[in-house]
Amino acid sequence: MNANVWWKRRAGCAREMLAASFRQGMGPIGEPRLASSLGDLLARPGSLVRAVVAYLLGIEMGMAEESARALGCGLEYLHTASLVFDDLPAMDDARLRRGAPCLHVIHGEAMAMLAALALVNRGYFLLWQGMRGASLARRDEAGELMDECLGINGLTGGQAYDLAGWRGCQDPAEVAAVAARKTGALLRLTVGLPALCGRGNHREVQLLDRLALLRGLAYQAADDLKDVLDNEDATGKSGGRDDELGRPNLVAAEGFDAAFRRFARLQETGDRVEGALPGPPERWGMLRLLRVEAPPAGHELSLASAAV
Repeated sequence: MNANVWWKRRAGCAREMLAASFRQGMGPIGEPRLASSLGDLLARPGSLVRAVVAYLLGIEMGMAEESARALGCGLEYLHTASLVFDDLPAMDDARLRRGAPCLHVIHGEAMAMLAALALVNRGYFLLWQGMRGASLARRDEAGELMDECLGINGLTGGQAYDLAGWRGCQDPAEVAAVAARKTGALLRLTVGLPALCGRGNHREVQLLDRLALLRGLAYQAADDLKDVLDNEDATGKSGGRDDELGRPNLVAAEGFDAAFRRFARLQETGDRVEGALPGPPERWGMLRLLRVEAPPAGHELSLASAAV
């Protein structure tokens, strides 16, 4: 069995285990409307690519299995909550997510927000649970990374920039900066937390952080291209929203061909950074899940990770 097949099977097993943890991780919910909202939300876990990568990387970094699983599930709860908020009428006013109506469409905005807040609360709890086995110094570093990636200079601030109004001329550098705060920030946590809470050395932590940012920017570039192509059957979510709502989009900023070339450059640079990680390439096979695949420019895009 070659390394690619082995990693694919291992990732599949990890996904099955994490999907069960994702669905069952909230425990009993007394209020029936909140229970129904969370039940619908947790029934569609998506690709779980962040959870799988964090879990497998944590195991590779020497974390206890239950700690690695807590990190993976906690990250996925935070990611899923961010999608619920992103889809709300006050944000992107989306109607479709993961091939089904958005949570607020079925259960109303109030229940959608409360369900998302429940996931945020549980997500933080699981992250801290996963970090317990690390040294005090490493926990401090991990906590600072969480604040940087999720707070006003990370995911939360990125969403605020996203809503700033981007109609007319867009600067590609500014569009990329918003992507770094949103998609890039979550992927930085995906690799940074298990490396810090495990035995990742300084060089590994630095390279993994750089790789996560590049993969996040590439993913967002692909997502911008998909938004313009507007194939809801392929993407499983509402398309064409960036132009309609005046959101940052690389295609609007520099054109389809230039955006596609940027995507390719990000992929190539990410491949070089991944290749610079210490040890044999097979050691880092789980990181291939973060790599976005795309066919030739001008054709429909498909993300290998399917991280929607």
